[in-house]
Amino acid sequence: MAPTLREECRADGERFAVLDFIVEVQRAEMAEWQSVERVLGVDWGVHTLLTATAVDEHGEQVGRPFFLNTGGFDGKQACTRRQIDELKAKVGSFEQERDALAGDHPKRAWYQERLLLYRREIARCWRKYELRNRSLAHLASNILLLLCSVHGCSLLSMESLKTLKSTGRGRGVRGRWRNYCNNSTIRGEIWRLLRYKCRLIGLRFHTEYPRGTSHTCPRCGAAAQTYRSPSESRDSVKWGRWLHCPTCHYNGDRDYCASVNIARLGVAYLIQMKRTGRARFCSISDPQVKPVSYTGAGAVLLLPPPGSLTRPHHAGKIWYYPGWYGSAFLQSSQLKAVFPRLCG
Repeated sequence: MAPTLREECRADGERFAVLDFIVEVQRAEMAEWQSVERVLGVDWGVHTLLTATAVDEHGEQVGRPFFLNTGGFDGKQACTRRQIDELKAKVGSFEQERDALAGDHPKRAWYQERLLLYRREIARCWRKYELRNRSLAHLASNILLLLCSVHGCSLLSMESLKTLKSTGRGRGVRGRWRNYCNNSTIRGEIWRLLRYKCRLIGLRFHTEYPRGTSHTCPRCGAAAQTYRSPSESRDSVKWGRWLHCPTCHYNGDRDYCASVNIARLGVAYLIQMKRTGRARFCSISDPQVKPVSYTGAGAVLLLPPPGSLTRPHHAGKIWYYPGWYGSAFLQSSQLKAVFPRLCG
């Protein structure tokens, strides 16, 4: 297709032209609704970035849940943001000191050099910050697509967090780093990539409202409470990571339960599309949203491990599970030599 020409300007005033070449690629046909049997429910976690669980149309969980923990990555991004904030504060103080001097003062040139250096450093930090986010978004989307392929899911049901609000960053701030990260950076990038990649490979993508998904028992459908941990079950907290149902006494990880509830909503949506070809919005308390029973299908290895080790052993930064003869390598859009340097 015809290329496009655009102009970019850096912090130091340098301007250059960029020529973008648009490449048209073929996309696969969407799976027919009658052939869809399994749904992958994805929840934006409290302590993990994403939690995914596969459920079939008969209300049976398929395999174990998957938790994508990015704690170390979030720490690197938080350090980069703090560095950017410190540099911005220095720029502001230097600008005030420079403006306080006379127009012909000899020290104004020194302030100009320092300000140019700080602005270049801020631009460099922002580029590194954006490259890390883009790499993580590609990695997270590739993992979700891999889970859909492994579990045979033709529908990806994901939690929609359009109503999530964050009031700032740092300790003592409501929302903290997790909400800020999900609301302003990673979430939008993962959504954009998932929609594009699902459309490219023929996978159906659907979003569900998160109302009540984190405070509803996925086994009986009753309202549940969340606590800080399984041992602290006296005082319930709104953002606790452990869920307990007072009706059936089921308890489990809050993110895992929320992903199962998102999958339950996806199954209700799937059944409506199969029956009538049209679907309406369903809340988590709707009678059409059926509970899920965990049977453990596909939760263990088909073959026992040949060795005596039952825990994963590692060599360097690579972990090995005994009995796993196959592996999958996931790479972001960055080069192989660039990705480890960005993410540590």
